[in-house]
Amino acid sequence: MGRRRENRWQPPEHPEVERPRAYSLSEDARGADVCHAVTPKPVWAWIQFPTFHVRVKAFAKSWTRDAVLVEWAQFGQQAEAWVWRSAVKHRTLRVDQADRANRSPQNALR
Repeated sequence: MGRRRENRWQPPEHPEVERPRAYSLSEDARGADVCHAVTPKPVWAWIQFPTFHVRVKAFAKSWTRDAVLVEWAQFGQQAEAWVWRSAVKHRTLRVDQADRANRSPQNALR
């Protein structure tokens, strides 16, 4: 009877693909007088990559007169970049139904 070769099947080897990195404004472009948020603000932000642009749900961590430091999830990891202020719009977080019921004015009277 034949003998089974050990380690006959091995997963294919793929080179690690480098993920694209977002462009971030330089310190000269973003300006001075940086304000830091105590609690990051939810925003929509247009992020520029070398070959494409994408609009992401992000959080504004810091800002200047001309630019905003946004943080978002990219490929399951945290990413951040300075973008022009015009590329950022405010957004609101959704409130769960259970939270709405607890915050209703009728419950406040109890």
